[in-house]
Amino acid sequence: MRVLITGSAGAIGTAVIEGMKDRYELRGFDLQPTATLDDFAVGDVADYDAVLAAAEGMDAIVHLGGVPRAGSPWEDVLQSNIRGTRNVLEAARVNGVRRVAYASRGGVLPASIYPQSVQRNADMKPFGETEYSVSKVFGEAIGWMYSQVHGIEFVAVRIGNFKRDRPQPEHPHHLSHGDAARVFEAAVAHPGVKFEIVFDVSDSNWPLYDVEHGRKAIGYYPQDISEVSQEVMDAG
Repeated sequence: MRVLITGSAGAIGTAVIEGMKDRYELRGFDLQPTATLDDFAVGDVADYDAVLAAAEGMDAIVHLGGVPRAGSPWEDVLQSNIRGTRNVLEAARVNGVRRVAYASRGGVLPASIYPQSVQRNADMKPFGETEYSVSKVFGEAIGWMYSQVHGIEFVAVRIGNFKRDRPQPEHPHHLSHGDAARVFEAAVAHPGVKFEIVFDVSDSNWPLYDVEHGRKAIGYYPQDISEVSQEVMDAG
């Protein structure tokens, strides 16, 4: 399988490449060179022609590209996250790419709406407390539209808290390096998917997220687990 990874030089992109490079033909796409791949293009997801060229000949796209955090200027969010996501989906449609795995975020189910006493699941209504989160809700919505109208298989992967210097999870919000690769591999490779939303977190003895849905929907089985004390759970 040939897979394009946007945002390939970033922290999560690096982890995904490390976990998938031995089994897939990977192409990187980022604002800077992707040091871990021989096949890469340098470009901006806001540049449709550049994305179109990068997606040529691909079977799937892991779309990680865009501004990485809340607090980014609105114009950056608009160009990179909103226009960029539409560009990726349109490039997939034109090039006949079968599936897109989209990097959403767990924060579209904010604690101000859903307290930590409530397990988060894919049926809950998402909300955007920041322009960045709004862009992720948009990405899920336009992905649904492309799946329904154009037949592109789409998996919205709601990423938890990921840090380059924290390979193992310490909290149910956390995502390990290994599980980051596992979920995106499952998101592009699992058969029979039309549109799905899954949580990209590692396992935990505190079931704050419905990771069982990810197992059923795309075959994502997290292998790393956070062990949280009862005191921490009680504190919320």
